[in-house]
Amino acid sequence: MLAAVKTSETMHLNVAEVPTPELSSGEVLLKVEYCGVCGSDLHAYKNSKGYEFVKAPRILGHEVVGIVVETFEKENEHLIQRRVVAEAINFCGECENCQNNRSNICENFKVLGLHMDGGMAQFVRCKANLLQPVVEEVPSELAALTEPVSVAVHAVEVITHVKKGDHVWIQGAGIIGFLVGLICKHNGAKVTIAGLPQDKENRLVHAESFEFDTYVETESAPVERKVDVFFECSGSQKGVEAGIQRVKKGGKFVFVALYEKDINLPLNILVRNEVNLLTTYSCKSDEYGRSLELIKQYKNEISKIIRIYPLNQASQAFLDALSQKTLKPILQLA
Repeated sequence: MLAAVKTSETMHLNVAEVPTPELSSGEVLLKVEYCGVCGSDLHAYKNSKGYEFVKAPRILGHEVVGIVVETFEKENEHLIQRRVVAEAINFCGECENCQNNRSNICENFKVLGLHMDGGMAQFVRCKANLLQPVVEEVPSELAALTEPVSVAVHAVEVITHVKKGDHVWIQGAGIIGFLVGLICKHNGAKVTIAGLPQDKENRLVHAESFEFDTYVETESAPVERKVDVFFECSGSQKGVEAGIQRVKKGGKFVFVALYEKDINLPLNILVRNEVNLLTTYSCKSDEYGRSLELIKQYKNEISKIIRIYPLNQASQAFLDALSQKTLKPILQLA
C-alpha cells in the first residue's frame, strides 16, 4: 500500500510502498478515505520538543475516516463495509482515569499515528471497539474532522461549560481555535477570534461565515471589555500574556494549545483576580457522536475551511499548513 511516512529527518515525508498492516486480536482493517493533518502531526514532522516519543519511520495521522474491509475475529464481521471514524486515543480501560470516565488522560494511552502507525496510508489497523459510525448526512471529507471537533466539544462543553451570554475570546486562528469558537457560538456565546496580521488572508477571512468578531494583533483598536472565558489556542507566550490582560476577574482562562517552550505565568495577577486556570486535552469516546451531529448541522461552514490534497502531495499539505496557506489540510486516500 501507499503511505506518507515520516522519516527521522526533520520536515521530511516519504510517500512510498509499505506493507499492508496485519491484524491482531480485537483489530479491524480500514480502507482509509480521508485523513486530516493535525497540529500534532506538524509537531512530529518538525521533530519538536516534546515529540521525541514519535519514532521514525512512522505513518502519521489520527483524524481518520474509512471503510472496514477486514476483521480479525468473526464476531466483528458485521462491521465490514461500515463507514467509520477511528478514535485517536487507544486507552487501556483499566487505570483509575479510565474507570472514572477520563479515558482521554488514560495512564497508558497510545495515540494513533504517533505511538503507532496511523491513517496517512491506504489502509490502517484500528481497534474494533474504538470505531464511531458516520451518519449518512456527513460526507467523508468532513467526517475526517470528527476528532478535532470532539477536542473542541471537550474543551467547551465538558471542561469549561460555556453558556449563553458568555463573552468568549479565542486566541489563535488555527483550526482548533475555529472549532472551539464554533462550539461556543452554538452554545449561545459571543465569540471574538484573534490572530496575527499574517492570519488575515487565509484564516481570519473565514470568521464572518462563522459569525465571529475578529481581532488582529498590532492592528485592531484596543478592546476595553474583558471577557468571561479566554481560550488559549495559539501555543505562544505572547498569546498567554494577552489573555491574562483580557480575562475578567473571576473569569476562566483555558489552555487548549500545546507548547514547544515552557510558558511563564504572572501568578500574582492570576491569584489576586481569582482567574480559574483550566486545561483540556483531547476527547473521549462519548464526545464523537455529539461532534458528528454538530458537523452535520454546520457542514456548510466547516466545508469552507478545509482543503483536500491527494496522498502524493502530502509534503505540500504539511508545508501549506505550516506557512498558513490553508486552515485545514486533509489527505485523500481513496
